[in-house]
Amino acid sequence: MRVEALDVFAVRVKTDAKLVAGPFAYPSYQTVLVRVECDGKVGWGEAMTRISLGATTSILKEYFVPLLRDLRFEAPAEAWRSLWRALRVRGQTRGVAVEALSAIELALWDCYGKLRGRPLRDLLSGESRDRVPCYAGSIFESRGSLEGQAAVVESLGIDKVKVKVGFGVERDRALLSRFRKIWPGGLIADANGAYDRDEALAAAEAFRSFDLSWFEEPAPGDDHDTYRELARHHYVPVGAGETWFVEDFTRPIQERLVDVVQPSVSRCGGIGVAWEVSRLSARHGIAFSPMVGMNSSISLAASIQLASASSNPAEVEYDPFGNPLVEGLTPGFPELKSGRIVVGRGEGLGVDVDMAFLRKHLVEHSSTRYT
Repeated sequence: MRVEALDVFAVRVKTDAKLVAGPFAYPSYQTVLVRVECDGKVGWGEAMTRISLGATTSILKEYFVPLLRDLRFEAPAEAWRSLWRALRVRGQTRGVAVEALSAIELALWDCYGKLRGRPLRDLLSGESRDRVPCYAGSIFESRGSLEGQAAVVESLGIDKVKVKVGFGVERDRALLSRFRKIWPGGLIADANGAYDRDEALAAAEAFRSFDLSWFEEPAPGDDHDTYRELARHHYVPVGAGETWFVEDFTRPIQERLVDVVQPSVSRCGGIGVAWEVSRLSARHGIAFSPMVGMNSSISLAASIQLASASSNPAEVEYDPFGNPLVEGLTPGFPELKSGRIVVGRGEGLGVDVDMAFLRKHLVEHSSTRYT
């Protein structure tokens, strides 16, 4: 295989909804997409982009474009290892550089599947599911009526929902208490790493009565000591992983510091990394639930394929309130029915990008052709 062309698209869609989490807010949906031409096929990838569109696009253009020139490989894993070595010797094993690497790797897998005429799930595993369960992410108190948001989730047949917390233990307890009165189903509390050790432990103990499916990121993901304390007390099941990169998963899984591991395929290093996380977590009795959040249909499609092939899935995160980077970017994306989403049989990731939508919301575009 050989990369013949690489396009980088920085995209931003502003939202009118007020989306405030504990440690930050979301004024827009934004991402960086990669389009790769490889052996005559086109593949799409995504770099999760929460900080700076410019930082991600610069790394792709200035660093990865030269590395891909003259690179020959048999499969995406071989290309990934070559690019990973180049990052690792320079100390770039986390952050924006790995998010950019994830985008390229996703696009190469998409091409690889198309070259072989098979969906991603068949390339990963001999056994897969045709439908994948989803949970709703996320309820924001700042968005408006809790009852109204719960009604939207219920209308889609989803029986598990995530609520954003991280505003202080007492305020969070009051919020979850209000929501539990109107929502009898599965409940996830997501603090986005807002708490320090003492707050995380106090929150976990305070949330015991809400019968949480899991408490997501009660503390920053690299605070292993706090996760060890939470695991020792086990007030509630704990989930984490969306802020972890490549080798960050091994110790928490081996030590069983979490009950649910939640890699973001467009951040963690790509499909190959997320698949190894799924296999490792299965061996240690930990559920695998890919994080999608406000990422695009590229991440959602890859996450659905991974969950379909995984032997230990929980659910995939799905936005019931509408994500323009899903519905707008990929019209006709498989619909959610009775809380489950149909896993397509299309080649690779099985998604088609609406270029008119992309151009309408484009912040920056660069194109490289290799001769």
